[in-house]
Amino acid sequence: MSKTNGSKSFFKTYGFLIFMISGIVAGCLVGAFAPDFGGKIKFLGTLFINMMFCVVVPMVFCSIASAIANMKGIRRAGKIMGATLVTFLVTAAIAAVVMYAVCRAIPLVTGAYDPPEGEVGSVSAAEMIVNFFTVPDFTALWSRKAMLPLIVAAIIFGFAVQWAGGADTPVARLLSSLTDCMLKAVKIITYYAPIGFFGFFAYLVAFYGPQLISDYSRTLVV
Repeated sequence: MSKTNGSKSFFKTYGFLIFMISGIVAGCLVGAFAPDFGGKIKFLGTLFINMMFCVVVPMVFCSIASAIANMKGIRRAGKIMGATLVTFLVTAAIAAVVMYAVCRAIPLVTGAYDPPEGEVGSVSAAEMIVNFFTVPDFTALWSRKAMLPLIVAAIIFGFAVQWAGGADTPVARLLSSLTDCMLKAVKIITYYAPIGFFGFFAYLVAFYGPQLISDYSRTLVV
């Protein structure tokens, strides 16, 4: 009985990861040994990526705005946001230093590659700040290309809801409910992930060749 329970617990914990890895390995094998077929099933991976991007953008906005709107008191929300920002900057700096040191010791890419040609336009510091934190209109905000402006807008909106009454307002409850629904939608889409990764890796290996497998393996190990 305990063996059965242990097997069920193991599968419940690692089953999805096993399916994911199996999909990637199967895709690599198909791309290596049947490149013509592998090149035709890229759409399986594109479907997964597009679905995730469509859900992630509103989920980020709702989750951040809901977290701030449902906090007890605007001062507490400000303190938590400040602590979160400092933690993010410190941990990002540590991660950057560690990965720089690791990549200097173990290069991720071997061989020589020609950089792409092109002209880089000059951008002023003021324009860079504007483009970094904002977008020109509301519709441009709902794009994966504008994640940082979306986060800034979510923070501002969350504090606005907090200022208007916080967790007791219908908007705060709506944001909380939307966040729960978005998370459930992400969970539904991830069930398709093994098939999506199968198609995507089959195409990559078919297009770039089996050498891609060793490159990905090297990066994964590092």
